[in-house]
Amino acid sequence: MKTEIQHEEKNYFCDMIKWSKLKRKDILVHIGWWLGYGLLLSYLPLMIMDVANAFIFVFRTLMASVFVFYINAYWLLPRLISKGMYLRYVLGILIALVLTGLVYHKTSSHTGIRSIKQLHNDEAWENTINNDRFLRENKELIFNKARPRFKDRRILGFNLMGIPSMIAMLFISTLFWIYSDARYRKQHELNLVNQNLVNEMKFLKSQMNPHFLFNALNNIYSLSMLHSIKTPEMVLKLSAMLRYVLYESEDVKVKLGKEVDYIKNFIEFQRIKIEGIPNIHVDIDRADRMQMIEPMLLIPFVENSFKHSKIEDTEHGWISMTLTTEEDCILFEVSNSVPKKKIAADKNSGIGVENVKRRLKYLYPDKHQIDIKVDNKKYQLKLKIEAK
Repeated sequence: MKTEIQHEEKNYFCDMIKWSKLKRKDILVHIGWWLGYGLLLSYLPLMIMDVANAFIFVFRTLMASVFVFYINAYWLLPRLISKGMYLRYVLGILIALVLTGLVYHKTSSHTGIRSIKQLHNDEAWENTINNDRFLRENKELIFNKARPRFKDRRILGFNLMGIPSMIAMLFISTLFWIYSDARYRKQHELNLVNQNLVNEMKFLKSQMNPHFLFNALNNIYSLSMLHSIKTPEMVLKLSAMLRYVLYESEDVKVKLGKEVDYIKNFIEFQRIKIEGIPNIHVDIDRADRMQMIEPMLLIPFVENSFKHSKIEDTEHGWISMTLTTEEDCILFEVSNSVPKKKIAADKNSGIGVENVKRRLKYLYPDKHQIDIKVDNKKYQLKLKIEAK
């Protein structure tokens, strides 16, 4: 179990850094973001540099930002922070910044970009500021005759001009990772829940109560020993039930008529094993047989009523069920007697009903109502499904 969890976590972190898993929409969003960021970066350089130098400056800064963003969001954070390796993460960030600064510095010295001080004297620079509304409003922050306009600040030979933008990019990429990680985990959990529900549905649709099947075969055997004319009919009914469970119930939806036929055949087999005339009232033929419904959705409620009503007691036990349709709604009601002496429940008792409740929440969210009332004498279930 521990190995499976570790393997699942490994797959999760691998998925976070696989570029091939980026959807086309996500790629377009990323491209749009970097184009917008590049245009924002180019505003000031175009005001104080010629076009060629401004383009080279913006391109270098943009490439450095792209590297820092993706190395942090898709490599360092998923592999280190998510696993609690904080010191390694800090070391990784420092290495990434040093490498970025080294490349940034080397490309600066090899592209022949002149400093802003060489491009303009103080008077020309002040005129440029006064002619632009944005720069003029921030003149006190960017221009002071008492000191150089842009001091070439360096440490260990590296230009520190791009450090603030790199730190900002680290912050943005961290926020991006937090959001992406939360979204991924939520989707991952939702997929697991959905998969569990799908597995439950497959199990419920594929199962046939072995006790029922055993009793049905015994009943058919007894009829054959008595040379009853009903023997071939019962064989056909059991065959139809098996066909529905094994094959037709694999469909996403089936006609309500097939579900009704299964219920009627099930009740017929229950009648055979009861001595005397059981008190069973069934009104399910008024429903629209062409209405679509998920398979094996109503049957567990029917099985539950036979299991807990003690219908073998023809004097006190009883079952009543009604199935109708109104436009796109399916209305199903089942009620049965509650014996004074509680029947010992097997370990699988109630599992089918609980599975159906979960299936209803998954298949018909906010489109179904289920009401169960139980007292010392009566168990009643009312189910309403908006089928469309």
